[in-house]
Amino acid sequence: MNVNHSAEVAYSLRVLGLAPGATAADVRSAFRRLARTCHPDVTGRQGSYRFQEITGAYTFLKGLSAEDLKRCPSGTSVRQPARRPWPDPFAWYRRRAERAQAEAKAVREAERREEERRSRMRDERVGRILERYERALSEHWAQVEEAADRGFLGELLVRLASPVAAVRYLALGRLGTLANREEVLRAVGELLRRHEIDDRTARLVAGLPLRAECRRRLAEGLACRAGDMPDPLLSALLGLRTGLEPDLGLMDRYLGQAKAGGAALLLRYWPGVPPSDKVLLRLLTQDDERVLIPLLCAMKQRFPTAARQFHEQLEALLEHPSSAVRVWSRALLTRRNGG
Repeated sequence: MNVNHSAEVAYSLRVLGLAPGATAADVRSAFRRLARTCHPDVTGRQGSYRFQEITGAYTFLKGLSAEDLKRCPSGTSVRQPARRPWPDPFAWYRRRAERAQAEAKAVREAERREEERRSRMRDERVGRILERYERALSEHWAQVEEAADRGFLGELLVRLASPVAAVRYLALGRLGTLANREEVLRAVGELLRRHEIDDRTARLVAGLPLRAECRRRLAEGLACRAGDMPDPLLSALLGLRTGLEPDLGLMDRYLGQAKAGGAALLLRYWPGVPPSDKVLLRLLTQDDERVLIPLLCAMKQRFPTAARQFHEQLEALLEHPSSAVRVWSRALLTRRNGG
């Protein structure tokens, strides 16, 4: 046995933790003991080199005869021989396991993408079905509501034309926003023209949620009844309390026919532009102080220039029985003369 060979035997014995002169049984026992503690299944990857080392040493020593093991000198210096590392006997299994894991991961990813695609297609299909269903349901309910609306509207129109006041009250109270429809607005106007406008009718019509255009059309059609129109209805039709710009032409028509209470209400909300001369002349020639006092007050405060055209009428009012009328007339004449 040459020196290099003896050194390799000594090194292999040292790897297995044996002294020179160990027997084959000692080698086998040491390898089994070390393999149980250094196997990669026990220590993980960090113990793989140590397991390769003891496996290589055992493989080398197992091939020697008992005489070669006994001839290994005890004083031989041990150094690590320059040889290639022993191949990892489990590398193939690890590579196969890694490939299997990669393939399984790729399969799971593909299955996930396929499931997402199917879920997306399913959601889109369900969405299209629901959209068609909602559209069909909406069209169906629109038809049902239209039919019910026609029936309800026909019933209301019949009740609005009823000669019984209680039936008309009931119909007016159920109109709501339907009052803005053309046929309903005509029916309400016909009701107010044909029947007596009592306080309850006036309140019900005044409470209708009419649009500005519908309210103006209804007011134009009822100007002929301004003389017997209750104040709540008059105020609602002309929008006196809304704060919007008034329709002076329509207000002038109503003022020319309104009774004392209605005229006083109109004059209270009258803007700075005076009424027409015809209407002013009619009002100034009346004897009712309920009309004359608000008229003279408005002439004094809002359109004083009108006093110049009606000097004679103001002088005649100086003989009026009402002291308030005489005071306001004198104030207008004094201002005119002073001007």
